[in-house]
Amino acid sequence: MSFRRGILQAWEGNPSSPAWSRMLTKSLGPLGSLYGVAMAHRRRRYEAEKAGVSKIPVPVISIGNLALGGTGKTPTVAWLVKKLILKGRKPAVVSRGYGGRPKDVMVVGDGKGSLMAAPPAADEAVMLARRYPDLLMLTGAERSFVAKKAVEEFGADVIVLDDGFQHLALHRDMDVVVLRGDSPFGNGKVVPAGVLREPVSALKRTDAVLLTGECASNTREEIQSLIPDIPMFTGHLEPDTLLDSRGENTGSPDELKGARVVAVSGLGNPYGFEKMLESLDVEVMVHHEYPDHAHYALADGVRLVSSMQKTGADFILTTEKDAVKLSPLLSNAPHRVLRVVMKIDDEMNLSALIEEKVLSS
Repeated sequence: MSFRRGILQAWEGNPSSPAWSRMLTKSLGPLGSLYGVAMAHRRRRYEAEKAGVSKIPVPVISIGNLALGGTGKTPTVAWLVKKLILKGRKPAVVSRGYGGRPKDVMVVGDGKGSLMAAPPAADEAVMLARRYPDLLMLTGAERSFVAKKAVEEFGADVIVLDDGFQHLALHRDMDVVVLRGDSPFGNGKVVPAGVLREPVSALKRTDAVLLTGECASNTREEIQSLIPDIPMFTGHLEPDTLLDSRGENTGSPDELKGARVVAVSGLGNPYGFEKMLESLDVEVMVHHEYPDHAHYALADGVRLVSSMQKTGADFILTTEKDAVKLSPLLSNAPHRVLRVVMKIDDEMNLSALIEEKVLSS
């Protein structure tokens, strides 16, 4: 088992995780406690209005999470963006992006079909801008400044904060927290001892919870014990379409049945990708796992092509997020891209809640 997989399993509280990973995360417990205290203190400062909170003249909806790793947050942002566009709104998605000075703003998608490549832009930002050419997609370290620019210079009438739950410097009208249904809080500890970005008590400031994937039997009860009246919804990622290197639709995921592939992903939760391919009856010859938001180099492209040749795979298969960086390195190799979408159970009620709390004001 790889080091990364071992740590992920220990963070999730998986009893079958390697002994070394459990010992390592346990030794990091004091650091996790200190970080958790610091995050809780920071939160109280904002709540007491001792730290500045910016407010802009349009509604702000944050889609975030409490834990590291893949929860389905960005597909939830994509779901919300689609709903807003269909309602005739002009949303701008604002995210942290990579690097840059506080006042730097990167216009990844201008809402007129012009978009940047990844790199230098962040992979998920490029993915969203490519999927929705009419979408304003901006990134920057100081998101309150970026959001203001989106309104004043680009005419956005609603801001969607991607991964914004911990960004307390910008007032939001609604917080939606996305959690894994099978392991919402992992081992319950804060990084680096566990998977949490801040203590579980932070969940009390959210307006709705979206549980993704299969839910453990006690997940709802665990959340309700913290916030009894919180609206809870469930959803799951579903394979949607196959794409080519340019992001164009080339067919149905059903066409993957029986295919022998070299899978490659740089995700927070690589298990989810594996399970999805298994559900599609794909024969994965080998799965090359990279860290989340991996930066691919020419050597990686060579490695993947070599792996395909050695295993006799039909082609390389990757995720839509990875493809925005990886496809240019695989221009001479057969590869396909799997797009997934978030399917939300009872989405009418979630849409109504968003309308009530955000869009009707």
